[in-house]
Amino acid sequence: MPLRARLTALLVAFLTIATIGVGVTTAVQLRSFLMQRQDSELQAEANLIGATLTTALDNQREITTDTLKSLVPSSTYVVSVTHNGTTLETSLDDSDPPDLQSISTRQHGTPITVKSVNDTERWRVVTGSAADGTTRYAVAVPMSRVNDIIERLIIVVALGTFGVVLAGGILGWFAVRRAMTPLRRIEDTARAIADGDLARRVPEIATRDEVASLSHSLNVMLSRIEQSFELQQRSEDRMRQFVADASHELRTPLATVRGYAELYRQGAIGPDDVHSAMGRIEGEATRMAAMVDDLLLLTRFDNRESRHGQPAPRRDPVDLTVLAADAVQDALAVAPDRSIRLVGEQGRLAPTPVTGDESALRQVLNNLVNNALRYTPSGSPLEVQVGTTDSTAVVRVVDHGPGVPEASRERIFERFYRADSSRNSADGGSGLGLAIVAAIVATHDGTVAVSSTTPGPGATFTVSLPAGSAGTGGSDATENPYDEDVTVPAETPAQDSHS
Repeated sequence: MPLRARLTALLVAFLTIATIGVGVTTAVQLRSFLMQRQDSELQAEANLIGATLTTALDNQREITTDTLKSLVPSSTYVVSVTHNGTTLETSLDDSDPPDLQSISTRQHGTPITVKSVNDTERWRVVTGSAADGTTRYAVAVPMSRVNDIIERLIIVVALGTFGVVLAGGILGWFAVRRAMTPLRRIEDTARAIADGDLARRVPEIATRDEVASLSHSLNVMLSRIEQSFELQQRSEDRMRQFVADASHELRTPLATVRGYAELYRQGAIGPDDVHSAMGRIEGEATRMAAMVDDLLLLTRFDNRESRHGQPAPRRDPVDLTVLAADAVQDALAVAPDRSIRLVGEQGRLAPTPVTGDESALRQVLNNLVNNALRYTPSGSPLEVQVGTTDSTAVVRVVDHGPGVPEASRERIFERFYRADSSRNSADGGSGLGLAIVAAIVATHDGTVAVSSTTPGPGATFTVSLPAGSAGTGGSDATENPYDEDVTVPAETPAQDSHS
């Protein structure tokens, strides 16, 4: 049975019980009131007759039927008087008289109910005796008057109950139907979601009842479920792409190692070429090892983000200016032909304190600088800006190469992604350097972004981290890095570096 029908049936049952209860209570109370009033009137008439009989007997007057009729309304009461063995009675027209013979003398003065002679109706009777003790009288009134009133009341109550229940059932049906409309919408939404429409939402109503609260809570829950499914789907897509890319990236060095091994086994490599072949094998193995190390590092970052209870990164005082100076010095050693400058964000170099893992932050700067060296023309200048702005430590690596296409800027920090698809792993790195940068910066509650260099072509990679307290220090690998900008003029060709 549907909930709407059950609620309507419950409402109808409640109205039926309530109206019947009210009707029965009203009938009982009204009958009690009418009986009390009738008994009071009956006793008053009996007292009047008793006093009249006593007066007549004292004055030795004759008692007749007309005398009795003059004392009470003949259309309502019946009077019976027994005096000296003679009984005088008044009667109602077309009525079955009360059976007065069954009344005991011990019941004098108390209203009692007796049946009629033919047992067709009931009478209310009060009996008594005159002062001489030998004259008895009885005053009776039919209970049909009270019964008629109660019967009419029962009919009215029955009709009223039927009308109230009918109207209440109809109104209750529509009221329950209206109240159940939001729940039906919730049911429809749940069915649509079960069929795969995760974007479906429950229409919220502008009320402050439980249904509105339920609708809002369900929408919040559905949004979170949809986000979870989207995250799961994206994670699965990234995992599939990651496995495919990793397999592709590892295939080239493995093929190189295998090729040289087969050539050596077949004797195709002469004694003079063995040293060169072993060098190539060692180089490819080193590149594979570096790629595996990068993959393991990214896996650790993924575990730290997805699982609770993972150890937090180290939070030591670090000076980004010192790390930037070290990265510039390392780059100058690799690419002495470049003009690589370390400049302050606000002009002159100054300490840039942050808190974090020094080795991880050093890797961020090295990866960004090496990435700029790899993807810009030989001899093009490079600037590393470092400083604090509005309680934020900022490091910018500015190059003047071809730049990053706008369509690739959102994906450039993904694993194995290269803005220039024509590059392979041999000349373009592993494709993991910027992904590692983004992961490390995220664990330090920072952000990394790429934009166009202004003025002129090029790309600017900006790392923003929460600034630490003044006076924190870090590495001292570079002696007094704040004295002046670090610059080396172009002299010799550039060399490839680790991404």
